Amino acid sequence: MSFFQKYFGGWTFRSTRPSFEPGDEIDVFVAETNGTDAGLAYVGDTKLRVEGAGPETVEKRVRVRVTEFDETDATGNGEFLEIVGESSYTS
Repeated sequence: MSFFQKYFGGWTFRSTRPSFEPGDEIDVFVAETNGTDAGLAYVGDTKLRVEGAGPETVEKRVRVRVTEFDETDATGNGEFLEIVGESSYTS
């Protein structure tokens, strides 16, 4: 094994446009809401519309089940499952 292989072994690079499969359950922060029944979450440049994420979920960490995803546009839909945490930036 070369020094290069040993030094960089196990390194991976993350994409700014992660993709998801329907059925995936992920934890995200809800950035904004339409005021009633859906929120928006951003994972890098990927945008998810979260059904059922109302105003009480903004700036909260929530668990979402992905229902559909378009890898070409890096957009998708998901359903809100539960709040799993708070943001460290909220007071």
